[in-house]
Amino acid sequence: MTSSAARGSPRAKRLDRIARAGQYLSRNGVRWTAYAALFGLLTRANHAVYQGMVRLERRHALSGRNSVENNYRVWDTWDWSQGGEEWTQSEEWKQSLIDDVIRAQLVPQTTMLEIGPGAGRWTKPLLEMASHLVVVDLSDRCIALCRERFSGAPNIEFHVNDGRSLTAIPSDSIDGVWSFDVFVHIAPPDVDSYLAEIHRVLRPGGRAVIHHGRDGHEHFAADAGWRSGMTADLFAEMLRKHGLKLRGQFDSWGPGGRFNVRRHRDTLSVFTK
Repeated sequence: MTSSAARGSPRAKRLDRIARAGQYLSRNGVRWTAYAALFGLLTRANHAVYQGMVRLERRHALSGRNSVENNYRVWDTWDWSQGGEEWTQSEEWKQSLIDDVIRAQLVPQTTMLEIGPGAGRWTKPLLEMASHLVVVDLSDRCIALCRERFSGAPNIEFHVNDGRSLTAIPSDSIDGVWSFDVFVHIAPPDVDSYLAEIHRVLRPGGRAVIHHGRDGHEHFAADAGWRSGMTADLFAEMLRKHGLKLRGQFDSWGPGGRFNVRRHRDTLSVFTK
């Protein structure tokens, strides 16, 4: 057995834990060490319970915490006073996303669709680029905010939907689809429904760029931003199911991949009809 393999053996790991416990006792005392041990046990139990929830979601196509009803409740009552910019990492990050992703992937002067505009954080650059822009959101309030913000624009239309379909949009009428910071919160069964609808509304050759989760709940994180269980592989599988062609998945962009969506293990998928 190699030295590295020996260090990774169960016996070696037990000895390492015992040694660390001894250090904790000598440096921090019995009470602190007991709290630390309890914290470790509760963390492992928390992770195990969380993974059990994830397995049930995947096995039975459950929405979990990311149901349409929960999404409506969260975003219809959200404090939109910052216009969604609270999720913008920096002005440079946002401008690069506009220049190196939106403008690079979608064709200008065409009919575009934005799913989940919120308060219009990405609607403005899309509106400047599109000949006609359709925005769809399950939140009545978000649509009302966008109507007010872009009331002077002649090339935009607004629709409230059910959080999983695009029934107000005619088939084969859209050239480009954009959605960011939206599908990360949508449960896989509802993503599947949306992708079927995107296939329906896209014209042949039309292109979509969707930001979504990369590895679902594989890594438990308290600050994961209420992500759904979507993964990059599952998203690609759903695209194939609905006759959509995956052109690429990436989590960084800009010069040297300077900007990214790795904090919460997300990715962007580019696909065509």
